[in-house]
Amino acid sequence: MLTRLRVSGFKNLVDFDISFGPFTCIAGANGVGKSNLLDAIIFLSALADRPFLDAALSVRDQGGKTGDIRDLFHHVGDHFDEEMTCQAEMIIPEHGTDDLG
Repeated sequence: MLTRLRVSGFKNLVDFDISFGPFTCIAGANGVGKSNLLDAIIFLSALADRPFLDAALSVRDQGGKTGDIRDLFHHVGDHFDEEMTCQAEMIIPEHGTDDLG
């Protein structure tokens, strides 16, 4: 279960930090980043199974799927941020097996 997400430089999310409870409602005016928050979660999830470029290209842009990974970076006009950071805190099962055993 995702319990906290910190994102900066992803689309319009700059220095964004949210904690999730067992039930979290995301509400707000148009254009404030609700969909971009979900896109950040989708992107991080895709990174678990895919190479970076494939994960980036799977995230939507305004017209559907992005064709340019620069669209994922925060930008103002033609100036794109050079760095994106994502940090997730999760509750995971006590025992599990990864690809390395």
